[in-house]
Amino acid sequence: MEAESNAGVAIAPPQDAMVPPLAVDDSSITLIWSKPDNYANIVGYNVYQDGSLAGNTRKLFYTAKESIEPGKAYAFYVTAVDASGTESEPSNKIEVSALPKIETFDVTDYGAVGDGKTVDTIAIQRAIYACTKGGKVYLPKGMTFLSGALFLKGDMTFQIDGTLQGIDDAAHYPLASTRFTYYRSGNNFMGLINAYTVTYGSLKNIRICGSGTVSGGSDTVGTIRGHQNTILGENQVKASYGDGSDRADMIVAKGIDGLYIGGLKLVNPAMHTVFITYSKNITVEGIDVDTYDIHNADGINLCTSESAYIFNCVLDTGDDCINFNAGVGADGVKEGYSTKHVRVFNCVCKRGHGGAVFGSFTAAWFQDFLVEDCLFDGTDRGLRFKTGLKQGGGAKNILCRDIEMKNIVKDAIFFDSTYGCSYPSGGAGQFKDIIVKNVTCTDTGQYGIYINGSPGTEHDNITLQNVTIDKAKKGGAYLKHCRNIKFNYVTIKNCKTSWAIDAETTTGLEFNNCTPEP
Repeated sequence: MEAESNAGVAIAPPQDAMVPPLAVDDSSITLIWSKPDNYANIVGYNVYQDGSLAGNTRKLFYTAKESIEPGKAYAFYVTAVDASGTESEPSNKIEVSALPKIETFDVTDYGAVGDGKTVDTIAIQRAIYACTKGGKVYLPKGMTFLSGALFLKGDMTFQIDGTLQGIDDAAHYPLASTRFTYYRSGNNFMGLINAYTVTYGSLKNIRICGSGTVSGGSDTVGTIRGHQNTILGENQVKASYGDGSDRADMIVAKGIDGLYIGGLKLVNPAMHTVFITYSKNITVEGIDVDTYDIHNADGINLCTSESAYIFNCVLDTGDDCINFNAGVGADGVKEGYSTKHVRVFNCVCKRGHGGAVFGSFTAAWFQDFLVEDCLFDGTDRGLRFKTGLKQGGGAKNILCRDIEMKNIVKDAIFFDSTYGCSYPSGGAGQFKDIIVKNVTCTDTGQYGIYINGSPGTEHDNITLQNVTIDKAKKGGAYLKHCRNIKFNYVTIKNCKTSWAIDAETTTGLEFNNCTPEP
């Protein structure tokens, strides 16, 4: 690691303290902030509410609960703290009011039984229709509500403190969800929870939250093995005459301006767990996704969307833990909906195909991302960038830092251009202007660092700094079809091969203070 001296260096204050989209209700307020440029001497943060210390944390968020009253205004600021207990100057001040007391529409008042046997779809939907602007539809704790597809409206909270369980019969989910207008497989079945419009931005301010569980069906959690479908997933394949790509995503959000998903445990999706498209001003906070070995059961899919904050989530998934999508092929390039201005932090990713995954749908570019302070433990790959010769676009202006990876099945840091594509070509995808820093990778099944572009569209200007690769079975780093790759303070140890570099297809490589040098 690069040696840094912080003796006599003043502690810089946290930056850009804010309340992320819709992360406030009548009893809690969540704050987030960014690290200053120089944060090496920071070990934690103090949060002040109305001038008094409210709490401290090592993470980059804090939720105030105990002293929050409906409708009351509060002022917060955050300080950084070093190992001696010395505090920085305050961050910017956040002035925010808790929401007024929210009118509650208890689904049991509208006929829902909640015994896990009675179909409650109509009763729950009746409560949604009755909910006034800014109101809350409530599923009480200790009850299991069996339901088919539900459709939310704008300016409402859907709070699940009990269990919402999907019906296993495909007939309860219309085959009407269009992820992308050019999606080759056509429509998908609607999800269990749908915040959905094709008039982008016309649905606003929707909160899906609670302390309860959303289950896509009656499957016993943890019993599905071998990338198989859930019961509902299999029934939807049969209803589509064998087309497995029509299966439903469990929570579907499309065209939303102002979306909050938080607190819930999510299990047994027929396909992806949370699928967000064509939306903006998004917060996904504190969800626990347990879908390991379910076929295509990604945790969070953020597609063709912008201004999103994903934090404090635990994901143990059947496919990618957190996946980003920006359209695919010629149509995706023409449509031009980038996925941009996204921040992921303080997340734990377990047995998914990747921790934070960019692609393979890359057509309109991923840009202006920050992924930091995450743990990837047992994923197939850690940071996974994947595209191909026809996908188009790629990723640029990406910063990934302060990440721990261990027990990685395949490659830890992965940039690849060999992913297949059946859509009309949008040209080769490319990854460029990317920084990966302050990363440790321990026990990796293949390569610690794998960069493989395509002839004529090489991956370009990628910097790896303060990266340690320990015990990668195939080797420390593999480089092919790439240019202007910088390695600063990269340490490779306990590997059979340290560097595998294709000299004929790589140019402009720089190595500074690497151990061993190539």
